[in-house]
Amino acid sequence: MIRGALTTLTCSALYGFALGSAHSELYATRNLVKFPLLIVITGVVCALAYWIVARAFAPMLSFLAVQRATGRLFHDMSVLLASLSPAVAFLAWTSRATDDGMLGSYDSFLAFNVAIVAVAGSLALLRQTRALFTQYGLAPAPAKLLVGLWLVLSLGVGGQAAFVMRPFFGFPATRGNTPPFFVGAEPDLRGATNFYEAVWQTIRRPRLPSWLDAGAREQKK
Repeated sequence: MIRGALTTLTCSALYGFALGSAHSELYATRNLVKFPLLIVITGVVCALAYWIVARAFAPMLSFLAVQRATGRLFHDMSVLLASLSPAVAFLAWTSRATDDGMLGSYDSFLAFNVAIVAVAGSLALLRQTRALFTQYGLAPAPAKLLVGLWLVLSLGVGGQAAFVMRPFFGFPATRGNTPPFFVGAEPDLRGATNFYEAVWQTIRRPRLPSWLDAGAREQKK
């Protein structure tokens, strides 16, 4: 159990470091602590939420069994993310070398990492729930419903926790500044007040904030 926990923390730290490299060494170093902390907080909240939901649809699942499956889930997710950290680091360093000092490839890098975290988490959840439900002989219908609900909980809890604990990486234009360790519920540079707004803005790509937009126009002169 201790070895598994250490592996989870180490792997999540590797991915966090690669993620923060897109902005600066400060962000990368902070993420050695912040990303494992995000995994721990998300895992603890989800473990309790999973069991509460399971009481309604699969009461045969014991509290301890759900907690163990959750621990293995986040272990698998962290290992998957660590395996992708070299590619993430390469993209991070490339974007730093080629960005325009304003927005650069921020949106693309953000969308890519949100996607791989979501995919890694989904694959880990499917693997662990399959083993858990097979062990307890859960029928297909409640099993599928429970997987769907647990997946929604994972994405919701993890996404909002990441938003509150940001920045993990930031706008190129903020390089040279020293941001707080956690920004909390403060709106981001585009005015998003939660994770879901931030993702929507990344997809929609609205105009830059006025101070960034003015800087971009000045750079083109």
